[in-house]
Amino acid sequence: MKTNSQFDYIIVGNGLASLHLCYRFSKDVFFKNHSFLIIEKNKSLRENFFSFWEKGEGEWDSIIKKKWVKGEFHSSREKLEMDFSEYNYKTLNSLDFSNFVNNNLKNKKNFCFVSDTIIKIKVESNKVIAVGNKKNYFAKHIFDSRLSKRTLEELNNHTSLKQHFLGWVIKTNEKKFDKSSFIFMDYRIRDKKSTAFTYLLPYKKNEALVEYTYFSKEACNINIYEVFLKKYLKKYFHKSEYKIIKTEAGIIPMTTYPFHMDSDKNITKIGTAGGWVKPSTGYSFKNCEKYSIKILDNIKKGRELRIVPNKKYGFLDKLLLGVLSRYNHRGETIFYKMIKRNHTKNILRFLDEKSTLFEIIKIIVSVRSIYFIRVFIRNLFKKDL
Repeated sequence: MKTNSQFDYIIVGNGLASLHLCYRFSKDVFFKNHSFLIIEKNKSLRENFFSFWEKGEGEWDSIIKKKWVKGEFHSSREKLEMDFSEYNYKTLNSLDFSNFVNNNLKNKKNFCFVSDTIIKIKVESNKVIAVGNKKNYFAKHIFDSRLSKRTLEELNNHTSLKQHFLGWVIKTNEKKFDKSSFIFMDYRIRDKKSTAFTYLLPYKKNEALVEYTYFSKEACNINIYEVFLKKYLKKYFHKSEYKIIKTEAGIIPMTTYPFHMDSDKNITKIGTAGGWVKPSTGYSFKNCEKYSIKILDNIKKGRELRIVPNKKYGFLDKLLLGVLSRYNHRGETIFYKMIKRNHTKNILRFLDEKSTLFEIIKIIVSVRSIYFIRVFIRNLFKKDL
């Protein structure tokens, strides 16, 4: 390994996107003679859970915590069954994923790790320089997973929501959970003024992740989530005592901000900072996988490395975010109609941006909402949504 702080590629950060990108580089023989530096601010990772769906067996099956072929959607009107037999719903632990990737990297001599805080990135004489607290690091190209303060401020000028949540992994004294089916969204106990729901992943008959989630403008005080979680558990699992064995919390931006514009020929933003989070859902695991593969392909073909969103799906994300932004209390109705009137696999294909034009139109028509029409008209006149 080079000892003069000069590398072909530098990856700033050790989060989900960085891990995916490192893994792809390490598995591709094309890059076996390229040098990589991963700069971590903190070596310790926050433990949380990543969920995703995919057809059949997948690359991460050896480390997934659980998978389901059945799901449920609960509205205030009725319970809907969701069929995940074709696209299995899977979840894994962030620490398991990190350990899996790092174990793959530990014998790779062309990968180096340092712990440092990057203050800024600059370009001088065709070299990209990551300026750290400890020293400077030089590369031909840098992948940066950090969200800048300027970008965070700029989000306010675009259609934006936050997906914010608190989750508890609980263990009950009775076997209360049906581990064959998870709860995708449950609106039976909710904040009536917002799109807010409970999400439940049963790992065992007496163990589950139960999470209270908002799609709204601002995050809440932690007490708000706790109140709804307690209400939910009391109402639907009232005869069983439980203890909290793990917690997770987060705030994920759902926004139409053009993150790809923050990248250039020397610096590629990745992860949340690169727009790798699906704006209308907050899901990111499979996007990080897909976009990492795309970056490697672009390098080999001499193309630009930033990921530019699909315009068609970007417009649809903007519509849905616009509706949820202006009519946030209508989220339950919108998702209910979509799931009630469409097969699960078609909704998942739509969210994966793989639908045919006919499938897209069918899903949009199925919602049949005056709110979509209003937001569509405002968008035609380029008004703020």
